[in-house]
Amino acid sequence: MQLWWLLVVACSVLISGNAKLIRLAGGAGNTGRVEVYHNGQWGTVCDDGWGLEEANVVCRQLGFESASWSRTMAHYGQGTGPILLDDVVCDGSETFLTQCSHSDTHDCQHTEDAGVDCYSVLNNVRLAGGGGNYGRVEVYYNGQWGTVCDDGWDLIDANVVCRQLGFESALESKSSAFYGQGSGTIVLDDVDCTGDEDSLDQCRHNGLEEHNCVHYEDAGVVCSNTPNTLLPTTDTPSSLLPTTGVWNNVRLAGGGGVLNNVRLAGGGGNYGRVEVYYNEQWGTVCDDGWDLNDAHVVCRQLGFESALEGNSNAMYGLGSGPIVLDDVDCTGDEHSLDQCRHNGLEEHNCVHYEDAGVVCSNTPSTLLPTTGYITEELTTLLLSTSYFTEALTTLLPSTKVPIRLWRWRVDILNTVRLAGGGGNYGRVEVYYKGQWGTVCDDLWDSDDANVVCRQLGFEFALEGNRNALYGQGSGPIVLDDVECTGDEDSLDQCRHNGLEEHNCGHHEDAGVVCQNILNTVRLAGGGGNYGRVEVYYKGQWGTVCDDWWDSDDANVVCRQLGFEFALEGNRYALYGQGSGPIVLDDVECTGDEDSLDQCRHNGLEEHNCGHHEDAGVVCQSNAKEIRLAGGAGNTGRVEVYHNGQWGTVCDDGWGIEEADVVCRQLGFESASWSRTKAHYGQGTGPILLDDVVCDGSETSLTQCSHSDTDNCQHTEDAGVDCYSVLNNVRLAGGGGNYGRVEVYYNGQWGTVCDDGWDLIDANVVCRQLGFDSALESKSSAFYGQGSGTIVLDDVDCTGDEDSLDQCGHAGLEEHNCGHHEDAGVVCQNTPNTLLPTTDTPNTLLPTTGVLNNVRLAGGGGNYGRVEVYYNGQWGTVCDDGWDLIDANVVCRQLGFDSALEYNSNALYDQGSGPIVLDDVDCTGDEDSLDQCGHAGLEKHNCGHHEDAGVVCNSVLNNVRLAGGGGHYGRVEVYYKGQWGTVCDDLWDSDDANVVCRQLGFEFALEGNRDALYGQGSGPIVLDDVECTGDEDSLDQCRHNGLEEHNCGHYEDAGVVCSNTPSTLLPTTGYITEELTTLLLSTSYSTEALTTLLPSTNILNTVRLAGGGGNYGRVEVYYKGQWGTVCDDLWDSDDANVVCRQLGFEFALEGNRNALYGQGSGPIVLDDVECTGDEDSLDQCRHNGLEEHNCRHHEDAGVVCQNTPNTLLPTTDTPSSLLPTTGVLNNVRLAGGGGNYGRVEVYYNGQWGTVCDDGWDLIDANVVCRQLGFDSALEYNSNALYGQGSGPIMLDDVDCTGDEDSLDQCGHAGLEEHNCGHHEDAGVVCNSVLNNVRLAGGGGNYGRVEVYYNEQWGTVCDDGWDLNDAHVVCRQLGFESALEGNSNAMYGLGSGPIVLDDVDCTGDEHSLDQCRHAGLEEDNCDHFEDAGVVCRVFDNVRLAGGGGNYGRVEVHYNGQWGTVCDDGWDLNDAHVICRQLGFEFALEGNSNALYGQGSGPIVLDNVNCMGDEDSLDQCRHNGLEEHNCVHYEDAGVVCSNTPSTLLPTTGYITEELTTLLLSTSYFTEALTTLLPSTNILNTVRLAGGGGNYGRVEVYYKGQWGTVCDDLWDSDDANVVCRQLGFEFALEGNRNALYGQGSGPIVLDDVECTGGEDSLDQCRHNGLEEHNCRHHEDAGVVCQNTPNTLLPTTDTPSSLLPTTGVLNNVRLAGGGANYGRVEVYYNGQWGTVCDDGWDVTDANVVCRQLGFDSAKEGNSYALYGQGSGPIVLDDVDCTGDEDFLDQCGHAGLENHDCGHHEDAGVVCTVL
Repeated sequence: MQLWWLLVVACSVLISGNAKLIRLAGGAGNTGRVEVYHNGQWGTVCDDGWGLEEANVVCRQLGFESASWSRTMAHYGQGTGPILLDDVVCDGSETFLTQCSHSDTHDCQHTEDAGVDCYSVLNNVRLAGGGGNYGRVEVYYNGQWGTVCDDGWDLIDANVVCRQLGFESALESKSSAFYGQGSGTIVLDDVDCTGDEDSLDQCRHNGLEEHNCVHYEDAGVVCSNTPNTLLPTTDTPSSLLPTTGVWNNVRLAGGGGVLNNVRLAGGGGNYGRVEVYYNEQWGTVCDDGWDLNDAHVVCRQLGFESALEGNSNAMYGLGSGPIVLDDVDCTGDEHSLDQCRHNGLEEHNCVHYEDAGVVCSNTPSTLLPTTGYITEELTTLLLSTSYFTEALTTLLPSTKVPIRLWRWRVDILNTVRLAGGGGNYGRVEVYYKGQWGTVCDDLWDSDDANVVCRQLGFEFALEGNRNALYGQGSGPIVLDDVECTGDEDSLDQCRHNGLEEHNCGHHEDAGVVCQNILNTVRLAGGGGNYGRVEVYYKGQWGTVCDDWWDSDDANVVCRQLGFEFALEGNRYALYGQGSGPIVLDDVECTGDEDSLDQCRHNGLEEHNCGHHEDAGVVCQSNAKEIRLAGGAGNTGRVEVYHNGQWGTVCDDGWGIEEADVVCRQLGFESASWSRTKAHYGQGTGPILLDDVVCDGSETSLTQCSHSDTDNCQHTEDAGVDCYSVLNNVRLAGGGGNYGRVEVYYNGQWGTVCDDGWDLIDANVVCRQLGFDSALESKSSAFYGQGSGTIVLDDVDCTGDEDSLDQCGHAGLEEHNCGHHEDAGVVCQNTPNTLLPTTDTPNTLLPTTGVLNNVRLAGGGGNYGRVEVYYNGQWGTVCDDGWDLIDANVVCRQLGFDSALEYNSNALYDQGSGPIVLDDVDCTGDEDSLDQCGHAGLEKHNCGHHEDAGVVCNSVLNNVRLAGGGGHYGRVEVYYKGQWGTVCDDLWDSDDANVVCRQLGFEFALEGNRDALYGQGSGPIVLDDVECTGDEDSLDQCRHNGLEEHNCGHYEDAGVVCSNTPSTLLPTTGYITEELTTLLLSTSYSTEALTTLLPSTNILNTVRLAGGGGNYGRVEVYYKGQWGTVCDDLWDSDDANVVCRQLGFEFALEGNRNALYGQGSGPIVLDDVECTGDEDSLDQCRHNGLEEHNCRHHEDAGVVCQNTPNTLLPTTDTPSSLLPTTGVLNNVRLAGGGGNYGRVEVYYNGQWGTVCDDGWDLIDANVVCRQLGFDSALEYNSNALYGQGSGPIMLDDVDCTGDEDSLDQCGHAGLEEHNCGHHEDAGVVCNSVLNNVRLAGGGGNYGRVEVYYNEQWGTVCDDGWDLNDAHVVCRQLGFESALEGNSNAMYGLGSGPIVLDDVDCTGDEHSLDQCRHAGLEEDNCDHFEDAGVVCRVFDNVRLAGGGGNYGRVEVHYNGQWGTVCDDGWDLNDAHVICRQLGFEFALEGNSNALYGQGSGPIVLDNVNCMGDEDSLDQCRHNGLEEHNCVHYEDAGVVCSNTPSTLLPTTGYITEELTTLLLSTSYFTEALTTLLPSTNILNTVRLAGGGGNYGRVEVYYKGQWGTVCDDLWDSDDANVVCRQLGFEFALEGNRNALYGQGSGPIVLDDVECTGGEDSLDQCRHNGLEEHNCRHHEDAGVVCQNTPNTLLPTTDTPSSLLPTTGVLNNVRLAGGGANYGRVEVYYNGQWGTVCDDGWDVTDANVVCRQLGFDSAKEGNSYALYGQGSGPIVLDDVDCTGDEDFLDQCGHAGLENHDCGHHEDAGVVCTVL
C-alpha cells in the first residue's frame, strides 16, 4: 500500500517543454504505445527491460501524475516507424525518457513495442454547493479541489462531467457561479469538449491553471438523476480519494431524501430483503400493502430496470434492525422509496416475519463499469479484497462481504469486457469466479456479437470474430457453443454448454467489433449544411478521401448529421484541405447505412490520397422550412414547417406572385404556374397559412401577409410549378439522340464546355432528355461549334442528378473556354420519352420540327413499332407505301446508321393512339420523318393492324471472335468500317454473356483478359464495359464512349462461349475470320460457303458406336472423320456430359478398356476432366485435340440413362454428314415412363408409331435391347399408352429376336400399313435395376437392396434422402416414403454395394433412373447401407364416438382395422389427432372405450415419440402382428377446434369456475355437446393473486395440483399463456402459495414452452406421480394479460343463466383499469356513468377476479367506446356477483352519449 500511495498521491506532475517529443499512439488519451520524435519522424521504444519505473517517466513527461501499468509485446498495436530506443532503464527520477539509460541500437521487432497506462491528471471530479446530481464542478489537482471557469461552458462539456460522475447525461450546464463561488484555484478555462470524452481533462482547454477568470464565473451542472453506476467510475481506489467528496454522488429526488440508501439482504445480487438506512443503521420494510409497484421503486433505486416480484412473509429471512416503513403505497414512478406514501418512519404494526423483499430484473443499468474501457488492472483492483479497507466498508454500508462477492451476486456473467483490441473491438472476456475468462468461438456469430456489444453499451455489432483475432486469452474458457437469438440483454441469457464446459483452446477465443468507430461526423470549411466531411477517430478529426465518393456516400453522411438527404457529394477539397489524418478511402455506401463506418472502405487510415482529395457534401438544408411534396423536383404541393411538423397552405388568394416567392425561396428563378385545389394531392398535416398575399419582393413565404387561422380543407392545398435555372436542354448539330449539348439560360441557348466532360455528365443530359442513358460523351465541338454564350464549364456530375444544373460546375457563364470545346452526347437510342421533361410550355421551346420526337415501341432497343409524338400524345404510322427508304429516315433520326428492315401489318403489336401519318414517301435524305411526303397529319384510311415498324442497324451490331476457335477468341466489334477490340478493364462474365448471346450462343463460359487470344491490331473501340448481362448487344452496355480508352492491345478482352449456338449461320462464333469477311462482302458464292461449312463446330457431334441405343464407345466427329476418346481419367462426370450431349438426362456408367470394342479412327481426346455441368465434351479440360499417349484398347464408353430427352443428334450438322447404320436406328418410348411406353421410331425427319398387327414379345425384345434394356417384360397393343400423332411407320413387324434394331425385322414396308393410331404398339422393358426389396425390417420398412448381376446388393447412404426413398417405395408399390434411413439402421447387408451418391428428384419410376456414381462404383462400407420406411396407410378415422373422439381405425389391405391398446399412450394419440387435422390429443383411451371394432387388428405395441406425421411412422410389432382381441381397441380424444371450451384465464374466480363445472348447469344437452371437454384444458391459479399462485388443473370433476419435479420457466410460460398472460416471470416450487388439497394430476412436466396448454407437454401420465402437496408447483405471470375475458368459444347460451351480462371487460386502459364494457346481443357495449360510484365499480372488479375497486371513473376517462350503451343508472348494493344483478334503467335504455362511459380502477394484490 505504501508504494501505491507514493505513486498515486505523492508524485508531482512534471510537464516539460519537451513533452511534445513523446506521445501515446494506438490507445485512449492516457494509454497507448510509446512513441518518441527523432530526426523528423516518430519511432517506437523496444520493451526489453520495460517496467513501471520507465512508464512513470513517460507519464510524468506527458503531464500525468504517474503510470498505472507498463505494457509490453505491442499491447497497443505495432508501430510503423523506426525503433529508436532499446534496453531503457530509468531510476524514476528522470524528467524525460531520453535521460534514462538506453541503447540507440536494438535487436527488436515492432511486436515488442512498449506501451503505458497513465493515471489521468483530473480523474477526480465532484459537485459542490448543490445536491447529489447538481452543483459546482470541482476537479482535484495538485492536492486540492479547484473550480472550472464558465468561459465557453455548455451542455456538451456538462455531459462529460456527468458521465465521469456515473450519470447517464447532463440536463443543464450552469454558469456565473450558480451554485456559489468556490475558494480553491481555478484549474480549467475555455473548456471545449466534443462530448465523447471519458473525462474532463481529455477536452480541449487553455491549460492547467491557465485562465482569465474569477470565481463568480465558476461552472456548474445538473446531471440526470439516475446514475449509471453505484460505484465510483474512476480508476483510483476509493480509499485513496479525499474523504470530503468520495460519495458526493447521491441524489435527493422529490423530497428530503431521508432514505436514499437502500440495499438487498439475505438473498443474491438482484433479490433479497429490502433494507433502508435510517438513523445510522439498516432497517426493514413491513410487507403490509407491499406490491410490485413498491418493488419497482426499490429496484430502480438500486440501478436495475424494473422488479420481477415483490415478496412478503420474510421470504429472505428475518431482519434484525428496526422496521422503518409500513403500509408503503407507491405508484411505481417514484425515484426512491421515501417518496411513496407510508405510515411514517418507524410507525408500524409489524414484526420481522413480515419483512418485504424483491426480485429485480437481473440486468442492472450497471453495478460496475461493464465496458472494455476499464483497464484489466482496475477491474482486478475493484474486484479484489485487499483494497476493501475499513473506509470503503464504511462508505458501502450494505456491503457485508468482500467486493468481489458483492459484485458476483449481481449477475453470473454480467460483467463483460473487450481485451487485446481497442475501445469498441477486441477479445470477449467475461468475469467468472473472481477472474476474467474467454468465450470459445464455436457457433459464434453476429447474433452473439450483438448481445455482447449491446451489453457493453454499443448499439450493435459490426463483426463477430473467431480464431483469437485479438490474441489468445490466458484465463479459463468460460463459455462454449453460445447460441444467442440476438435479443438477450446479457451473454449468460443465451444458450450455451454450461459454465466452463467446453472443448476449446485459446486459439478459438471469440471477439467482436462493435459499432461506434466513426460515430461522430462533422462538416468543416463550409456552412451549416455543406462542407468538408470529417470523422472523429483516435481522438482527432480526420478527413475522407474522394475516391469513389458519390451521392450514396453523401446521403449517409447527411442522414447521420440529421438532414434528410444529400444534394451533392463534392470532390477535390471543394471546401478546403483538411489537416488531420485521412481516415477513410474508397468509401462505397449503398445509401441505406446509418453511419459512414458501416459502408465498405479500404480500412481505417488505409489510403493513397492527399488532402487535395478531401470529400465534401451539400446536405438538404432544414433551414428553408419549406418544401414541395407530391410532385417532381420543381413542382408540388407547398408545405411549410412549424412546431415540429409539416403543414400545408390554403389556396385562398393563391396566385403567381405567391408562387414566385416560394420558388425563389427554394432556389429556383421563378414560378411558371400557381396551382390550386390540391393539384398535387391532399396533404395530411395542419393547414398552417391561409389568405396569403405577396407583393413578389419577399424572400420567404412567411414575410407575406397571411392569416394563421383558416377556413379550408386539404382539397384546397396550394401548389407551384417552378422554373429550373437550366431546366431546358437540347441537342443541336446532330440527330434525334445525339448532338451538341445546349442549355437555355437568360433567354437564349448556350453551350457547355468540355472541360472534365465525361460519360457520367452525359448520362444526366440524356436522362433529362428522356433517354435511359448515354452511349458516349463527345468533346472538341464534335457536332460543330455553337454560337451562343458558354453557360457551363467544369461540369462534375455524380450521375444521380435529375438535371444538369444540379451537378457541380464553375458557375453560370464562368468559364475559360471557346466554342471549339463545346460538349456533346450520344444517347441510348430508345428514350423513355424524347419530350422535354419539364413543365415549361411548349411555346417557350424552339421548334425544329413538328414530329421530331420519334420512338420504337413494342420491340427492343433497335426495333419496334414506329411512333411519333403529336398533339401531346404518341401515335403510329400507317404502313401504306412504307419501305426501306422511309425506315432509314426513322433509324437515322433515332441515331442509328441505317435500317436493316421495314415492317408492316403491326408486326410489333397494334398501337393504341392516333394514326398520325399515312402514305409516307421519303427520298432518304430527310433528317426527320415529317420532312417526308405524306398524306397530312392524322389524314389516313388505316387501322392499327397496319402500323409500320423498323429494324435499325445497331452502332456495334457486328461482333466476332478472332485469334481463337469457333466459340472462343478475342472480342472484336465492327466500327467505322474496320474491326476493333475491346479493352478488358472491368471485363467480366456479364459482359461476356452479352457478346456470346449476340453471337448466337446461349451463354458465356468465361470472360478472358490480358489478350489471351493474342493482341489485336485495329482501334480499341470500347473500354470500361459494364453490362448487366441482359442487354441484346454490347453497345447497350455502359462504357466510356466509342474509342475513349486508356488501354493497349495487351488488354484485349476475350470470351469462351458455350459451344452450341442457336444458329450456325452468320452471327455465330463458328464462322472463321475468313468466313466473316466473306459474309460481309457482296460477292460470296454458295460453293465457297459450302466449302467453309464443314469446319463448323469443333467437337459438336458425338455418337455411341459398338453398343446399343444408349450405350457404346464414345466417338466424336473431328476433321471430317469419327475418332475415339481415351479412357485416362474417364469417370461418371465425363460420361454425364456425353449422355446429356446425346439427349439423355445422365449417365449410368462410364466404361473403360474398349468395353464396346476398339475404334479405328484417330484418338481425338485424352485426359478428359469434366465437372459434369458442361454442355459438350470439348468444354471439358483435356490434353488438346489429338494430343494423347493412348491406344484403342483404352477407348472410353458410356451407358446412358435409358430414356433420353431425345435420341436424335443435338447438333446442326446436316443429316447427310452423319454416318448411317440403319434407317430406323432411332427409337423411343412415349406416353409412359422410363422403361415402358408407346414405341416410336424416327424416319424422314419426324417420329412415327408402329402398328400392333403381329406385335409380340419377340418384337418387344428387339426394341428394348435397342434402347439398352436387357429384355422386354411385356408387349402392349391397342394404344395402351395413348395414341400417337405422327405417321404409322411400320406394320406387320416380325422379328426373330436376334436383330439389333427394329428395321432389321421383317415388316410390310416403311409407311405401308392398314392401321389407325388406336393400334399403336407398346412395350414394358426389364430395367437394369428393376428388382428392389426391403431387408432386415418389416413389410414397409427395411434396408434397400437391388438385384444386379444375379445377386442382391445394397445402396450406400451418401446423399440418401426422402426423394430417393420415395422412388424406392413407389417402385415397391407403396404410395410414398415416410423416411429415408442411413447408417445401416436395419442391419448391415452382405452383398455388393451397387449404388452410391444416389440423387433422385423424386419423380423417377425406378432407382436406376436417378443420378448415381455408377454401378458398383462406391466409397462405402455396409455400415452405410440405406433404408426406407414406406407409407402403408394414409387413411385413419375415429369410429364409435364423435367428431373428435372415438376408436382408432386404419385402412389397410382394402378394409378398416383397429389398433391394439398395448403400450398405447398420449404420444401415440397425439400422432393420430394431428394426422386427422387436430392440434393435439387430450386423451389416449384403451379397453375399447368406444366399442369393439370388427375388422382386423392392424397394429400392436405402437410406440410413438409424438413428433411423427402419421401412425405408420411409429415403431410397432409389424402389420397384423399382435396378441390382442377387440376389447383392447385403442381410442383417442382430440383437441376440439377451438382448443378451449371453457374460460381459461386466471381472472375467473374459483367460485365461478366451480359454477361453470357444476352439474346443475351441465344439462344433458351440454353433456352431449361437450362429450370430451378437454381433460386439462381448464387451469387456474389458487392461493395467490390475479397473476400468481398455485397451478391447479380441472380433472375428473375436481381441481388438482401439479408436482414441481422438473418444473421450470418453460412449463410456467405455458400455464401463463393458457391463462391469457403473455409469459411467466417465475415458475415456483415447494408449495410457495400453500399446499393444495385435491389429487396431484401431473408430475415430471416437461414443456418446450411453445405448447398451447399444459396437457400438450410431456408428463408421467394423469395422476401418475411420486409427490406430495408440499411439492405443488406455482407461477408468477407477467401482470398484464392479453385479455381479461374468457377466451372460449362456448356459446353464451351454454353459460350459467344467472346473469345476462356475465361477460365484462376493461378496455382503453391496462390490466386492472379501463372503460367498463359488457357483452350483450353479440357485441360489446359500454355503461353510462350516471350514478356510477365505487360500489358499482366493486361489483365489476370482483366479477373480473380482483378483490375490490380503488376507483369508479366517469366522463370516458379511458376513451369513448363505439358500441351500444347497454346500461344506465346502475345502482349496486355491492353484494352482487354480476353487474346486471344491480338496479339499472333497463338494457339499452339510457339518455347518455359515449362521453359518459364509465370506468374502474381495480385493486391489484
